[in-house]
Amino acid sequence: MLKNGADEIVYPERQLATWTAIRYSADHIFDYIELDDEHAIYEVQVPEDWVGKTVGELDVRKKYSLNIMALKEDGILNLAITPETGITANQTMLVLGTIKQVQKVFHI
Repeated sequence: MLKNGADEIVYPERQLATWTAIRYSADHIFDYIELDDEHAIYEVQVPEDWVGKTVGELDVRKKYSLNIMALKEDGILNLAITPETGITANQTMLVLGTIKQVQKVFHI
């Protein structure tokens, strides 16, 4: 196909198998989007020891090299994340980082 001018070959079964394996390998992973071979966005449950703290107190970017992109509660995304944004137990978070680092921090 590449010889016939295709820029990329898509294998939907392989992509779905990878997504399914990651999504259902742990109860605290709700979604997963692979951006490239090294980076992904995960929707994860907030770790218990992060509840009640602010994004600034957690300092996730400095400590873990991860970015909190959004917090989700009752299906509503909050994209306006600031250091003063509080974390609650009934939220999930969308985090961006290297796959290895996300797996390490969230025990995937």
